[in-house]
Amino acid sequence: MPARPPYEAVGTLSDTASVVLYTRAFTSQIASHTLMALQDFAVQQGWTVVHEVYDLAPLESARRHRTGWRTVERALVRGEATGLLAPAEQEIAWYAGDRVALRVWLLGIPAFAVYPQAGSCLRTPDTAGAVALPSGAGAPVDRQLSRSYPLNPASLRQVRTDAITRLTVLGWPGNIMSAVRVLAILTANAIVHATPASGTDAQMTVLLAVTEDDELRIDVQDPSPKFRDSEAALNGEKGRGLLEARLLGAEVSWSLAEDGRSKTVRARMVPGEVPA
Repeated sequence: MPARPPYEAVGTLSDTASVVLYTRAFTSQIASHTLMALQDFAVQQGWTVVHEVYDLAPLESARRHRTGWRTVERALVRGEATGLLAPAEQEIAWYAGDRVALRVWLLGIPAFAVYPQAGSCLRTPDTAGAVALPSGAGAPVDRQLSRSYPLNPASLRQVRTDAITRLTVLGWPGNIMSAVRVLAILTANAIVHATPASGTDAQMTVLLAVTEDDELRIDVQDPSPKFRDSEAALNGEKGRGLLEARLLGAEVSWSLAEDGRSKTVRARMVPGEVPA
């Protein structure tokens, strides 16, 4: 039997299971794409899909308020399905305490859950909008996506929302929530320190790239060439943001553009446990 791709699991898996597919998305198009990927994953495992369900709701919304999730609960409690398949546990339970409660509930039914956000089945070689990366050591980039945002605080929510979707599409086999937090730190720093004093409109560009050896590169390019006290900040000795990024497993560096008019701050992350 071929080896299964990497994934997170709760409970005891079965080779002849019946499963319900679930995702939480921001648009029905994204949900449909994710459900198709989950369907492919289920087929590879030899599982029978009995329901495909999604919710259009914020990540932090409670499960009891989600219409689609209630369908999942009924299917598992009634024995219509013996397992749950979703991209990531955080799509169902955003907060750590809720995730513990979810696991306890599943094991009490009993039912299993599989979260293949790290599986190769969810990787989509979509490079639309990609831009050139700054030079740097490491494996070649395998896939990447980028987008520009207005350099103001109102962009932060959209940055986080897009990052969750894009990291899932890119299939990075690491802790997506940690990566989103690191990106939020870099973009918040850009907004605070790189917004033009003149008040003129400016933009930052976010690029997410995954290398052939599964390293994630998070690049935030802003229109200011200055990075005051950069050495102390990057070492976590000044300010709390980049120190938190380091604690989340990110290695942060920066570089000037060739014309000296802008800079790029890069965080590099590898799959694995978040450092304690």
